[in-house]
Amino acid sequence: MMEHNDELNLKKTVGNRNPFRVPEGYFEQFTEQLMQQLPEREQPVAKQVEIAQQQPVSQSRAHRTQLRPWFYAAACTALALMLGVSYYFMQSPATSSEPAPIAAVAPTIPDNSYIEEAADYAMLDNTEIYACLSESY
Repeated sequence: MMEHNDELNLKKTVGNRNPFRVPEGYFEQFTEQLMQQLPEREQPVAKQVEIAQQQPVSQSRAHRTQLRPWFYAAACTALALMLGVSYYFMQSPATSSEPAPIAAVAPTIPDNSYIEEAADYAMLDNTEIYACLSESY
């Protein structure tokens, strides 16, 4: 409440006017004063570089340079072909005249020992487990 009174007193005495002012002509001379305060820098001089005479390129290197796009295209095609073949063989079902072994057909019984360890860790007894299982989620 006291803070509110202080604000009201300040507004009564000062009002809404801004007490800060910029001196007359300040921005007219500002850039000139700033440029005078900056240190002088040397203008970079363009260096003349002598162009060394190119050595003749060997014919095999020139030939490789011309064939480089074809090598890249061949590598991409080979990669796409390998990926396509591997995808095809992974997706095709295994056709075999032999019947599958019984162990592969019958579902395996999972090992439930981790459930007992989790129940011991959570300090749940059988009645609490039955209560959780009886509630429908």
